[in-house]
Amino acid sequence: MIKKCSLIIFMILPLVIFSCVDKREQAKTNWQIFKGDNQRTAVSPDPGPGKIPDMSWLCNLQTRITSSPVIYDSMLYCGTDTGLIAINIYEEQTRWFFKTAKKVFSTPAVDSNTVYFGSWDKNFYALDRNTKAVNWVFADSGAFSSSPLVDDSLVYIGNYSGYVYALGKYDGKVVWSFKTDYWVVSSPAVYREKLFIGSSDTYLYCLDRYDGKLIWKFKTNKDIVSTPVINVNNNLVYIGSHDHSMYGVDIATGDEVWHFETGDIVYSSPALFNNKIYFGSLDSVLYCLDAATGDEKWNFGTYGEIYSSPAIASGIVYFLSYDNDLYAVNANSGAMEYNIFNHEISNCSPAVYGDMLIYGDLSGIIYKLAGH
Repeated sequence: MIKKCSLIIFMILPLVIFSCVDKREQAKTNWQIFKGDNQRTAVSPDPGPGKIPDMSWLCNLQTRITSSPVIYDSMLYCGTDTGLIAINIYEEQTRWFFKTAKKVFSTPAVDSNTVYFGSWDKNFYALDRNTKAVNWVFADSGAFSSSPLVDDSLVYIGNYSGYVYALGKYDGKVVWSFKTDYWVVSSPAVYREKLFIGSSDTYLYCLDRYDGKLIWKFKTNKDIVSTPVINVNNNLVYIGSHDHSMYGVDIATGDEVWHFETGDIVYSSPALFNNKIYFGSLDSVLYCLDAATGDEKWNFGTYGEIYSSPAIASGIVYFLSYDNDLYAVNANSGAMEYNIFNHEISNCSPAVYGDMLIYGDLSGIIYKLAGH
């Protein structure tokens, strides 16, 4: 059963300060899709919680949180084992809950009117973000784990049927589709006329975003579930693979520029900041590489596998590990600023909103850190 948010105390190292200060007057940038923007850089222009955050509230939903949160105008939207939830982060209450037949692993995308998301019930939904009224539903033969990307007129999404779809934003009708040879768990990123997405058939695809035609494809040695990030400054796209590697690929040609090997599967999607990329591996390590060359700058070891994709604000990299901790790591040096012990493990990627960092775990708790 979904319950209203309630205040629960948990541990933060090295310092905990409890506060309910309302900072609504501060400017905030919406974190409205997985990894924050259409290039999937996972970097916020907002300050985030900083080096010594306050704990202001968290919610116990009593159902597993299976997607990353997105935030639009103080409303948080997040997938769970039983559906999609909308929470007002200031009122600390559930606004509405939309039940689905199976879990919502897909991180939603939201704009001023609509929230878009897929479910393992094989449906992709567009709901009124304020009332949860159903605008349209696209039904398919495969479950949806991929997280959508929305532009002025289209919604891009992949699913377990192996297709990448461009759906009409207002009616959900298929504008174009592209068939890969296996599951599409990766989420699309776009830049200019190109759309980039990985498939479990081992390829990173570059498609024309307007008609879905193949421009090029790049082969790795195993499944790709990581989501690409686009570097518009040096014209590279980065993707992780189950072959234990991170790749830098030329946007124009699809040629490999470099690759970097880790000790295990790369499920985590990379973040891009100051010509460096940051990503985790199931070898329990967060890596920082030079974005142009793939040379390692530093690495940070944890005590658990890293499925979480990092988020960055004010030069701090935030990510979660299967050792139950959220880590805040200095983006330049790799030194730990602090860590927070959570109730349960998490696959979630944090969202940044103003001076806040928000994420959930598999116990059903949503955590919020806020700056002073």
